[in-house]
Amino acid sequence: MAISIQINAAFTVGDSTYTANMALPDSAPTGQAPFVFLVTTAPTKSPTTTTTLLTVAVGAANEVYVAVAPPADLIQAAAGNIVQALDVVVSEGTYDPKTKTFTSP
Repeated sequence: MAISIQINAAFTVGDSTYTANMALPDSAPTGQAPFVFLVTTAPTKSPTTTTTLLTVAVGAANEVYVAVAPPADLIQAAAGNIVQALDVVVSEGTYDPKTKTFTSP
């Protein structure tokens, strides 16, 4: 019997809600159906624009994508308005965060 796993968690810290989602299907990952782990944040006050803080996607062989960015409110609290944006992306293969799939070159 094949078992799939879905993990969801939500935490409210200060004026933001952090949500973590991970789905592990009952089959090996592929470029069109990768394992994806997401952490997002949304302010509890207006505006409530959701921001992705962490994306980890694993597809077939040679398909790995990791993108991480600290919450903007933490950057502003630590550095004021000096840092306008900060993120890191490491990938092997071409991953599209909008479709959550890998594409062949």
